[in-house]
Amino acid sequence: MGGIISETFFIYRRNLKTWIGVPANVIAPLFISALLFILFGSMFERTISLGGFGTEDYKAFLVAWIIVQVVVFSGTDSGFALLMDIMSGYFDKLLLAPINRFSILFGTLMVSGTRALLQSLVIVGLALAVGVRFETGVLGILAMLALAVVFGLVWSCMGIMIALKTRNAQVTQTAGLLFFPFIFLTTAFMPEDQLSGWFKVAVKINPVTYVMEAMRVMTLDGWDWPTILTGVWVAGVMLAVLLAATTWMCLRQTAQGGQSQSSWPRFIWPRAIIPG
Repeated sequence: MGGIISETFFIYRRNLKTWIGVPANVIAPLFISALLFILFGSMFERTISLGGFGTEDYKAFLVAWIIVQVVVFSGTDSGFALLMDIMSGYFDKLLLAPINRFSILFGTLMVSGTRALLQSLVIVGLALAVGVRFETGVLGILAMLALAVVFGLVWSCMGIMIALKTRNAQVTQTAGLLFFPFIFLTTAFMPEDQLSGWFKVAVKINPVTYVMEAMRVMTLDGWDWPTILTGVWVAGVMLAVLLAATTWMCLRQTAQGGQSQSSWPRFIWPRAIIPG
């Protein structure tokens, strides 16, 4: 067990340094999200007069949407970073080392969780800077950040699976376009009571809505436990299902074998053996 932990942290530290080593990877998503937060919060501030928002501050209403958007699109970054390592041959080197294959996956996901945490923390800091008040206080902010990390892992699993399935850099990098409907077919800009028709139906069946609403009530209303627990349950179930699917897909690559450097390297279960 100690070996798996140390190997996982080795992968984690290396991937974290790689992510931080490219400032654009860190700054660009935060800049875009912050810009959207400020622009939408200012341009549509009068929308609050329609009622049903639970606040007089439209920026406070948008906080949950911005956090969800950041962690959802981080899934694309996770998949693309993994694919770049595969195409560069880095994983070929790992396969020659006595390292547990779970460590590769878990180390990658740990970086995804760290990314989601740091990016969400920046958004929360920006919200506080512009005067947003979190009704649940510090504990509520911590709970929101924890939920953001879990939800970020959900989309990172999706990004990794897309990378493994397509083994194509362009497809993996643009996979974020597939995530757009999940973000915008929600209560991102308007409360559910203000929606109607097919859009309202789509919002109700979209699981992202429930996670977003859990974060929103912790910002605007306080400890609304039914809403919060529903969001936590949805995020937890999605993570369990997608983590199992991601692990299965990795193991499936083992059976295929004989793949090129531009694809996912062959897994050896449970540990790689150094050739004699």
